[in-house]
Amino acid sequence: MSSSTLDVAEAIRQLATERVAPSAVAVDRNRAFPQESLDALADGGWFGLLVPEEFGGHGGGLVALAQACEELGSACASTAMVFLMHSVTAATIAGGGGLQAGDYLSAMADGKLLGTLAFSERGTGAHFYAPELVAVEQNGRIRIRGRKSFVTSGGHAGIYLVLTQSSSAGLDCHAVTPADGIRFDGEWEGLGMRGNSSVAAEFDCAIDASSRIGDSGAGQALVFGAVAPYFLVGLAAVNLGIASAALAATIGHAATRRYSDGSSLAEIQSIQHALAGMDIATRSARLLVHAAAAAGEAADETALVQLMEAKVLATDTAAVVTQSALEVCGGQGFTPALPIERHLRDARAGAVMAPTNGVLRNWIGKALAGLPVP
Repeated sequence: MSSSTLDVAEAIRQLATERVAPSAVAVDRNRAFPQESLDALADGGWFGLLVPEEFGGHGGGLVALAQACEELGSACASTAMVFLMHSVTAATIAGGGGLQAGDYLSAMADGKLLGTLAFSERGTGAHFYAPELVAVEQNGRIRIRGRKSFVTSGGHAGIYLVLTQSSSAGLDCHAVTPADGIRFDGEWEGLGMRGNSSVAAEFDCAIDASSRIGDSGAGQALVFGAVAPYFLVGLAAVNLGIASAALAATIGHAATRRYSDGSSLAEIQSIQHALAGMDIATRSARLLVHAAAAAGEAADETALVQLMEAKVLATDTAAVVTQSALEVCGGQGFTPALPIERHLRDARAGAVMAPTNGVLRNWIGKALAGLPVP
């Protein structure tokens, strides 16, 4: 069924409320991978949100992803990030194609296969599009040996897209499974998004050339043509969800927090101003995120700038709104009595996720000036 015939936001909102949000506190507290929430998404067919209809998916695009990620980000940021990386993986496979692409996409749409990206490396930092890892052809096989960092769903996903330098020229993207030879190191001990299992992965694989996604040497085009737009929109939407959840919790607290004279916290003018500022910021970010998603789907010539700006604005907004939420809610917000402290920690990740906001500001400036990006 086409995503255009679905009210994605409403369907995901209901699932997030009933099946995802109830476990969010435990996921955060225990640094637990959100398997139950992911199972609910898979059972509902949402693992196929971005999978083309011909492979059993919804055939959704950037707008549908933005809707889904905002709802999930509001319920549980860890679940939202895992879902986002899975969805970006599906969009990348669909965009690149390959001999096994159809099999991968069908399994993802069926909810049988969780996907993720293995792009980041310690030596390249925010420049994830310039890997040092090299894929070498040996005896008719592709040898991948080396280390990737911050692999979301590390140890839990069933397929990892690995970005490498090609042994000939350019970049390659290969689909690697745990059975091919992957070892995961350490535990995710991040400040926020504690359940996404973003760990290091050591690859020592000899895989068939049929695992390549896209043409040989075309990895960079795939990164900027498929990975980047979906990741930027999805991450922006996840942070929009975090801001929305913090705003809702703050309004609820301000309206119900009573003083001895019976007045509420919300009756204080400075609190009213803070709530207004939070709401204006969140609504403004939402407008840009959805406009960017629509522009990307329409292949608008301004889409690149809008997509980059959406990520910067939404992640900055989440940080500002959650800080304001903490200040409005005071001591209660600083403790687990309210979800504010969790939202605040989750919101700190977005600005430093590659491409970082600093890098994106450079690219936005270049694009506006007519210079090549990156």
